[in-house]
Amino acid sequence: MHSERTIYNYVDYGLFTARNIDLPRKVVYRPRKKSADHFKVDKSCRVGRTYEDFLNFLKEHPDTPVVEMDTVEGTKGGKVLLTIHFIDSKFMLTFIRDANTSQSVIEIKSKFLCKIPSG
Repeated sequence: MHSERTIYNYVDYGLFTARNIDLPRKVVYRPRKKSADHFKVDKSCRVGRTYEDFLNFLKEHPDTPVVEMDTVEGTKGGKVLLTIHFIDSKFMLTFIRDANTSQSVIEIKSKFLCKIPSG
């Protein structure tokens, strides 16, 4: 004996002469969307880098200037913004990038650091 789901799968694979159009309820329902595989990040890279660790560091070093960097995404695969926020001076820089890649961040940082006068 086979389950109902197995019979429907057999019909989908074309193993029977019956087709989906012959099944009155089958043609009414839309097929479920398959969830996309998400990119898994190695959790070991976050050890000692949590927000709580950051707050503890600021308590130990209160005079440390804080600079936050973030990415603002629009549509997937489209242009993105790289924001660099200087907390103490309340100043934010925004750079537009063609894609959300690490290489584009490296290029912007290298261009930005070359233009800052030393001394």
